[in-house]
Order: sequence, then structure tokens, then C-alpha cells
Amino acid sequence: MSAVLAATTMLFLALTIGSLFDQNRFVIPHWQAVAAAAIFGLPVILAAVSPWSSLRALRIMHGGYAIVFSAIVVSWIPAFINGPMPTDVAPWTVGMTALGTVPAAIAWRPAVAWTFLLASSLVIAPIRIIADGGADVSLAVQFAFFTITVCAVFTAVATVAIGAGREVDVATAAARTSSMRAAALTARAEEQAHLDALVHDEVIATIFAAAGAGRSDSESTRAQAARTIARLSELHEATASVPELIHSDYLIQGLATSINDATDAAEFVVTGERRHPIPSSIASALIEATVEALRNSVVHASLDSAVVNRVVGLRLSSERVDITITDDGRGFDAANVPNNRLGIVVSILGRINALPNAQANVWSQPGEGTRVSVGWQG
Repeated sequence: MSAVLAATTMLFLALTIGSLFDQNRFVIPHWQAVAAAAIFGLPVILAAVSPWSSLRALRIMHGGYAIVFSAIVVSWIPAFINGPMPTDVAPWTVGMTALGTVPAAIAWRPAVAWTFLLASSLVIAPIRIIADGGADVSLAVQFAFFTITVCAVFTAVATVAIGAGREVDVATAAARTSSMRAAALTARAEEQAHLDALVHDEVIATIFAAAGAGRSDSESTRAQAARTIARLSELHEATASVPELIHSDYLIQGLATSINDATDAAEFVVTGERRHPIPSSIASALIEATVEALRNSVVHASLDSAVVNRVVGLRLSSERVDITITDDGRGFDAANVPNNRLGIVVSILGRINALPNAQANVWSQPGEGTRVSVGWQG
């Protein structure tokens, strides 16, 4: 959205550049330069820093720009001198109100954004009246309502796009959770059946041993009974608190799907095998860290028009699960990553390293690509 705003701003600049010079004599010196620098320069800066900013920071910056834009529009009134302006000429700031209302829709709740739109559009009427010396009040009012209509279209599109994005995120998370839960239920059933079979064998063996106690070693029978009681106790504890476990096949399927959703330009390689189940919370965290690493690669790794090769490697063993995400892009200096970089610091390093028996590492050098490793031992 920041890039779209910057591109739209440049389009408005191309359409307005003539009016900037023509109307310079109607305002106090240097006001035009300051206003133009703020209105047309801030979106470019916002687009430049957006790849390194968190979602919350982006919303704050868009809201800040909306406020700055409105302040500049209103500041035209005290800056206005040498009037009135010709009736067929309007202050250049009132012709681009959408530049302020669309960022407001990105930054704030819909009710606040629409209220801001109405206020920003209606303030145009008194500005037009002041500009032409009150020659045609009805024209100023008509222009204000026309602005409301035009800005409403852009605001509605931005609101719908943001809402649709939230719904997609919620649906993706729900689908992933549902898949994990289904896999966990299957794994529980398989593990329960396995335990039941083992205990069944123990119980039957004990019964037979007890039935023939007079013809067998009673010491071995007592030992058999003790083992059976111990296994029954283990089964009771496992049934009372069964962890959500999934088979490694479900991890492979979930990882492959998530990689395809993140980018179609990554190779997925699986080595080794694992029969022991994996906690679904661990699997979910590993998958989400992998997706975050791929997103960072897609956004930051490209250098000019060169093709970036990306490989996701999953290595399975009876002791560990390791995922490595590598690319041969432009890389970066990992030591200079700021603490507010949520993608690396929080979503990858912070989340994975906070899990029991889990580790995450990020290696990168300018010009030498990036390698992200996440793993779990268990």
C-alpha cells in the first residue's frame, strides 16, 4: 500500500506541477515549497522504509501522513495573500484530498476514517469561498460534495482491501490450526491403539501366568504383574494428559503448502525420516518461522533483476527436526538488524528460541546471501 500511495503521489505531482508555479504569487513566500515537499516527499520516504517497518509502525506512519496532509490543506488559509483568485482556479491542495483520506483508511478504524473523509472534504468549501472572494458559494459547496464522492470511492477500495487481507489471514490461520488438530487426533488414536495393544499383551500374559501359578515360578508371575500395573499407570497418565502430536508426514505436507503460499520460487528438499511424533505446537512454530524467512527473502533478497535461488531443506531424524532456508540474494549485515525488526527478531529468533529444546539462527553477509536455520530436538 505504501508503494501505491507513493506512485499515486507522483502522478498528482505531475498533474499539479504547473499550478504550483502559477499560484505562487497568491501565498506567502516559501509556503508552496514547504507544502509540496511534505505532501509529495513523505509518501516516497514512507514507501522506502516500509520493507523494514512493522505493521503497527506502518499504520502509525500512514495516520501521521493523513494528519500532516490535512494540516497543510488548512494552513493554506493563513498563507493566502494577494487574493482573490480567478473563479476558474482552485488552490492546488484541494484537488488531491484522496491523498490524505486513503492513508487514513489504512491507519484507522473504518468509522474514524470515514469521519476524517467527511471533515477533509467539507473543509474545501470555505477554502474555495475564501480563494475566490465569496464570488460563488454554491460552486464551492458543489466541489466539496464532489470531493466526498471521489474520495469515498478510494476509501472504500482501501477499506475492502484491508478487510479482505485480514479475512485471508484469519482463514489461513484457521485452516492451519484445523489441519494440525486433525493430525493430532489421528496421531493420538494411533498412539492410543499402540499402547492398548501393548497393555493388552501384558494383561493377557499376566492372567495366564496367574492361572498357572501353581505350575510356574511365582516370582516371575509377581514380576509380570508389577510390569502390567506399571504399564496401566503409564496409560492412565497418558490418557489424562495426552500432548497434541502429529506424524512427520503432516509436518512435510504443512510445510510444502506454506512454502507454495509464500513463494513459487523456492525448492523444497526433504532428507531423512522420523517415526516419532512431533508436538503440533512445535511443528506450527517451525512452519511459521519458515514462512517468515521466505517472506523476508522475497522482499529483501532481490538484487536488481537477478534471479534469486531459494532452497528450503527439511532434515528429519529420530532425535531432531531441522529446517534450513537459504538464498543467494544480496544478503545483509546481521549485526545491524534493529530490535524493532519483528520478522527476524520476534517471529523467527524470539519465538523459536523461546520454545523448549528449539533453536534458531540467522546468518547473512552482504553479497553472500542469507541462511536461516530453525530446529527442534526431541
